[in-house]
Amino acid sequence: MSDPSTFTWRTGTVSSGGEQIYWEHAGKSGPVVVLTHGAGGSHAVWFQQVPALLAAGYQVLTWDSRGFGNSSYSTGVIGAEAAAIDLVAVLDHLGLTDPVHLVGQSMGGWYVTEFALTNPGRTRSLALCDTIGSLYTDELRQVLADFRSRGGLGGGGMAPVVGSTIAASRADTTMAFLYQQLGTFHSPPLDEIGKVLGGAEHTHAEVSALGVPVLVLAGDSDPIFPPAPLKRMSELIDGAAWVEIADAGHSPYFEQPQAFNKALLDFLSG
Repeated sequence: MSDPSTFTWRTGTVSSGGEQIYWEHAGKSGPVVVLTHGAGGSHAVWFQQVPALLAAGYQVLTWDSRGFGNSSYSTGVIGAEAAAIDLVAVLDHLGLTDPVHLVGQSMGGWYVTEFALTNPGRTRSLALCDTIGSLYTDELRQVLADFRSRGGLGGGGMAPVVGSTIAASRADTTMAFLYQQLGTFHSPPLDEIGKVLGGAEHTHAEVSALGVPVLVLAGDSDPIFPPAPLKRMSELIDGAAWVEIADAGHSPYFEQPQAFNKALLDFLSG
């Protein structure tokens, strides 16, 4: 195990498709793990994962998708295809040409799936966390429709804060407050994201054909994408691993970081 304090950390932006995409890169060597946030989040939500991944010998790339965090959104172009292109631009800018481990939470699942399918030679593994990731089943279509009917993901009622739709109450008071605060530094275009993601769709067979390890992970109390239909989705992907995190909602990386980090590191080293 390495001391994270010995690693380099750099930040910056890169131009992509008329936008400025913000990134943070930590680590000197080892495989690259790309952490891609969900709706309402940003690069900052991964603060409990970056040190653990560095200590395990990985480089870590966090980034803000267009319209989120420190990345711009002026072109009106947003969604999975644009995000995959933006991520390519970030990796190229940093000279990270070897295949990467992709981790996407919620909205980020759509983005990393698109990247993997359009850049199979740059994909080492794919982890889909509390997300459909554009891999629908009839059951999950209904799950997403139910969420929208409650005002979420383009339904007109989703508050632009990280913790607005998860079981953050299970964290201690200070951490729950931090969770909410992380989403108050920007005003992401959530209604537009909901409309765009609803039209993005790929098949389980396409992901299976990548021939890379796949992890599907969910919190046991996720109010958006409950674990049971996500587990059934995972069974449609050849060889996919399934992990359910106890006492967690939609964002187990924040609510149960030790359990989440162990599950992710076990997967990455498998």
